[in-house]
Amino acid sequence: MIKNAFMPLRRLATAIAIVLAISGVAHAQEPLPGAEAFLARSLKKLRSNDLVRSQYRYEERETRYSYDQDGRVTKTQVRIYEVRPSPDPELTYRRLILEDGVRPPDLAKRDDEQRRKEREWLARRELEGLDEREARLRKREIEERKEQAVVAELPLIFDIRLTGRETIDGRPAIRFTFAPRPEYEARTPEGRIINHFGGEAWIDETDHELVRLKVEVLRTVSVKFAFLVRLLNGSRGVMERRRIDGDAWLPTYSRFTGSARVMLIRRVDLDEVNEYYRYTKRDPGR
Repeated sequence: MIKNAFMPLRRLATAIAIVLAISGVAHAQEPLPGAEAFLARSLKKLRSNDLVRSQYRYEERETRYSYDQDGRVTKTQVRIYEVRPSPDPELTYRRLILEDGVRPPDLAKRDDEQRRKEREWLARRELEGLDEREARLRKREIEERKEQAVVAELPLIFDIRLTGRETIDGRPAIRFTFAPRPEYEARTPEGRIINHFGGEAWIDETDHELVRLKVEVLRTVSVKFAFLVRLLNGSRGVMERRRIDGDAWLPTYSRFTGSARVMLIRRVDLDEVNEYYRYTKRDPGR
């Protein structure tokens, strides 16, 4: 009796599965969009993760793996950060709150140092005749102009080709491959770095937002962080973005594996995973 009562539900579930399967096939058979027009529209929406995230506070889980010669994991280090971004990189604060489950003993000292940096930054802006909100918004405008110069250069730096459609998290995404054009000399500082990379990109077909990016270092390249690092050829990275806050697309995951030389001397093999979550919108002027 009970068994028979579930039969209509099972039939309904089967029917739904068949309809979804047919819909999936039909969607897969839809013609691909025109590559040039789709790419142009997507580039108009392209923003760096740092610039987009400067409007949010969020948490970051950083996991680093160490391996032995046989490829077995010998050490796993996990750090949790509260990240308070700023359009001015000088003021971005990655507040380490846990390291392998332990609260760092110098957290209060680091917080005091951050407050000191913010007071000094504000004092310099006041000497320039700017209040805090105006100064931050002006800095954001400057960074946006620099960024758009890089975005405009991307089709010149790379040979970009549309290669198909895939489904990511239930949403259709258009897949592109990109490789540097050997004859082109990049004009922007960022362009002179990224022209050492090639890879694949998936762009959400509806929102025209970058969903997934895979890159590989094709030629060893020097990158300046707090110190000079040379990323060696063959190093790889992947980054994923999702729609988080209504219509805002933000990073949720990244991983870098490969090798680098720190200060051009010491070789370091890297495997680092970063997960980003708990995004909270903030006042863009603060």
